[in-house]
Amino acid sequence: MLRPTMSSSAPPTAASSAATGTAAAPTSGPPPSAVGRRVVGRVQRRTWPVVFSLVFFCLGMLYFFCWGPVVQHIPSLWESPSDLWGNYSAASAFIHGNFVSVYSRSWGFLALPGLLVLLAPIAALGTSLHTTLIEIGSRPHFLAHPHTLNVVVPRQVNVVQVGKNLDVLHPQVFLFLGPYELLLSCVVLFALDALAERLGVSWKRRAVLGLTEAVVLWNVSVIWGHPEDAFATALALYALLFAIDGRWTGAGWIFGCAFAVQPLVLVIFPILLATGGKERAKGLVLRGAIPGVIVTIVPLVAAFHTTVRSLIEQPTYPLLNHATPWTTFAPKIGGLTGAVGGGPVRSVALILACLLGWWARRWRSKPEMLVWAAALALALRVYTESVMTPYYVWPALAVGLLVAARRSQWRFGVAIVAAVVTTVVAQSHLGEFPWWAIDVAGVSVVLVAAVDTGGWSLGSRGPGFGPVAARRAALRRNALQRNASQKTASLKTATQKKKRQAAQSARKRR
Repeated sequence: MLRPTMSSSAPPTAASSAATGTAAAPTSGPPPSAVGRRVVGRVQRRTWPVVFSLVFFCLGMLYFFCWGPVVQHIPSLWESPSDLWGNYSAASAFIHGNFVSVYSRSWGFLALPGLLVLLAPIAALGTSLHTTLIEIGSRPHFLAHPHTLNVVVPRQVNVVQVGKNLDVLHPQVFLFLGPYELLLSCVVLFALDALAERLGVSWKRRAVLGLTEAVVLWNVSVIWGHPEDAFATALALYALLFAIDGRWTGAGWIFGCAFAVQPLVLVIFPILLATGGKERAKGLVLRGAIPGVIVTIVPLVAAFHTTVRSLIEQPTYPLLNHATPWTTFAPKIGGLTGAVGGGPVRSVALILACLLGWWARRWRSKPEMLVWAAALALALRVYTESVMTPYYVWPALAVGLLVAARRSQWRFGVAIVAAVVTTVVAQSHLGEFPWWAIDVAGVSVVLVAAVDTGGWSLGSRGPGFGPVAARRAALRRNALQRNASQKTASLKTATQKKKRQAAQSARKRR
């Protein structure tokens, strides 16, 4: 093992410092060069997600601000995701203390307030920014010199029609909100790459995986404006990575933050419990629940009935989105929009996820099968949801592609084609049953292509967390033992040197 050589000018000792009146140089901690090498090494390991995040961010910004004028030929049009404004409005109410309005039906916000905490820095700017109303005329005779007016609107939209004229809105806050939600969404690319590296996916295949993951992420972030789904999935994957490595405290806290941002990742939690065993279940449950309780307690106290009703009923709208064969079994909420309750039906997916977690106990020693089980758990939403939105297919596709990268070239290729086709078809307007059937088939193809056909053996049922994590723990113990031995040898050498120097000084005095 190579060691850095000592320079001829050694750092001043305590004695020389006292003689010269200068302070001794600190000797604790790694040298700056070592810290720099570690940072550079970590950035190099994440080269692909860095590159694809930059490309994703730039293309997303071009879509937001250039797609309308260049492609749709509507002057000055900004393409801002409509769902993003509902979350932003709820975050604005949350940050300004209007907790009663957080779960107002006007916003359509149905998750835990973890997302509102993430959007709080942008929502705090809302009061100091205004919205510009630009009158652009009517098709095909747009005004050569559009008129502008600063206005205040309760709900942000892209185009407003007044009589025969069209007006476009330019909310200044979107100059900050749009880039911010893209950055939040890109975190999942890093989580997917880290887990792919942990599963042993090759460098070149991780490049193909990262490109495909960025493509299927487009619907979630850019088209629909739901960074909470991407961010919560990223945290859940990091929690699974920590669990595979035997870092259970971090896994519990990270998953708790994921649950506080988007509760739908709860279907992965039974797999974490099965991986940890009975002796770690209590700690995982406590750490997984505390962040969500902290962010929800204030809206719950301020408006108990509204908050509980929104979180349990989860109203969804089949007339606005896509009905499925299970829409008939969802409880009817009523109203002009024909809303149905999505919450009771989603409990079916949670029950199935618990059964999947019980079965996943036998895969404790097989990390890639645990990740595949997480993909199947996320796919349960596609199979059982009463009303579907196009971006609902993304979590299962993203995690399924990750596991498929471990398979043969043709199986990985089939998974890529199925994921891209499913993402594109999800944005189409087919009939109720064909649309749902294609989405279910696409997700199923990805899962079948990713599954390890030899991974259904019983494996280990013991209370441990698998031989892979055990080997890592053994390596860490060996490293600590080596460091302790080196320190002991250094102290022994220094002691012997001092004794020799003392003996030489005594001989000289005699």
